[in-house]
Amino acid sequence: MEDIDADLLEKYAKGKCSPSEQEQVELWLADEQFHEGSKIEDERIQAEIYSAIQAHVKPIQRKINFKWLIYGSIAASLALASGFFFFNQQKGNAQNVVFIAPFGQPSTITLPDSSKVELQPGSKISYPDKFNKNARNVTLFSGEAFFIIQHNTEQAFILNSSNSEIKVLGTRFNVRNLKSAPVLEVTLTQGKISFQPKKGALSILKPGESLIFDKSNQHLVSINQVDTNAVTAWKTGTIRFNDTPMPEVLETLENRYGFKFKISCKLDKPISGKFGDQSISKVLQLIERASDYRFKNSGKYVEVYK
Repeated sequence: MEDIDADLLEKYAKGKCSPSEQEQVELWLADEQFHEGSKIEDERIQAEIYSAIQAHVKPIQRKINFKWLIYGSIAASLALASGFFFFNQQKGNAQNVVFIAPFGQPSTITLPDSSKVELQPGSKISYPDKFNKNARNVTLFSGEAFFIIQHNTEQAFILNSSNSEIKVLGTRFNVRNLKSAPVLEVTLTQGKISFQPKKGALSILKPGESLIFDKSNQHLVSINQVDTNAVTAWKTGTIRFNDTPMPEVLETLENRYGFKFKISCKLDKPISGKFGDQSISKVLQLIERASDYRFKNSGKYVEVYK
């Protein structure tokens, strides 16, 4: 998608867009490609975005200079690969927040009701700065997130992702929705949730159960008991692959380390392994030892070949 004008982004941030302009910005936001060429040089916008992020975001055990990360990425470009991206959109009395977790370690945000969301690097989420009286609506566009939801019997928490709806009153659950993955995975660690696809039957999950949903065909694949500690190991910075398709492995590594991969072979073999604080070079070396995939750093990207 083409670059977007900074003045239009400022109008969007202040809720002053026309319906057509609002649609243009939201299509740009929803684009799966990184917006590498979009420039914002207005310091006033930078400060506004920075202040908003500081009010909503708390890092998890990371050694990142937030001021440098935010100002550097915004001043240079709105490259999602570089860090945070934040907008307010006027919807009645509510402001809509779009947050993209920066590369590195997982991030934590606090929702308006004091619920917590821990996000994998590169994950994209949207929520209003004020929930309405009847429901707490949140959208996970892509990535992986763990939700710790405040109990409220009068105000259901509703998470939308891949044309499906997860409804809770107060609970803890994990949602994995990678762009490269054909399925959406929902794992419940505490409480009770319902899962309702746009087309299909309602499913109820119990603690320790994981639901697999086919995003393309929009149907339930399975509900199984799983090791929830293994599913949520990413929250401590651990990367765990268990016969994981290679496209999902590469997407996870891109989000964690900020590298782009160029594919020059068939990604037809899955990967298994557990990685902690290793550098990207070390991780790729270990993958090479365990498979026939090879990697070559070309500066702008890492080529994958056999």
